[in-house]
Amino acid sequence: SERAAALLAEQQRGERRRQYVVVAGVVAVLALIAGLTWYAMSTDKTGATNSSTPQSTEDYGVVVGAADAPTEVTIYEDPQCPVCGQFESAVGDQLASAIDDGKVRVTYRLVSFLDRASTNDYSSRAANAAFVVADQAGSEGFRKFHELLYANQPAEGGAGPEDEQLIAWAVQAGADEATVSSMIKDKVFEQYVVDATDAMSKNDVTATPTVFVDGKKVATLRGAGIAPAQLQNIFKPFF
Repeated sequence: SERAAALLAEQQRGERRRQYVVVAGVVAVLALIAGLTWYAMSTDKTGATNSSTPQSTEDYGVVVGAADAPTEVTIYEDPQCPVCGQFESAVGDQLASAIDDGKVRVTYRLVSFLDRASTNDYSSRAANAAFVVADQAGSEGFRKFHELLYANQPAEGGAGPEDEQLIAWAVQAGADEATVSSMIKDKVFEQYVVDATDAMSKNDVTATPTVFVDGKKVATLRGAGIAPAQLQNIFKPFF
């Protein structure tokens, strides 16, 4: 009869509505599980994510020195870069004195493109560790850690210091061992290092070290064998 047919049709519509509700519920649950899985994979034991930004950084740099210093210096460097090591050896003390005297404010922009010059990815691991120290021990802790990295810079082509050594230097620089150990081992700022390196290219910086003083490029230093006196003379007028 027509009434029976109408009841059957209504029953079928109700069944379809229940099926839609079930399917929508399953989709929502799967989306929630996927989101939680992504979060768990991207979060280290301290709760920081691999795409997070370290504290004490700005525009992919760590700033050291008085905010009212009359001279602004920006240095792009790779921890594995031997010429960066030469620059630090020749000019580091001169620059440190200028920072302490309130004459210079330095933004260190660490990047990583020299993992290929290391058998254990030292470049990116050291950059990550430096940002961990900046995050946990502030700019002064970073400054001490930065000095330790270059005082112990490995030669290209071999293995650089392992994570345990980086952790020991981080502690020496003032960071808490229990906090930084997992952050260094898990490379918690790995993506930040990648982004910092990309930003270097976008800023038309093509080599390390590259140094800007008050926004003007002073030098891009390439090749080995740069005399310390030459470097000191280049930067003496500025700091």
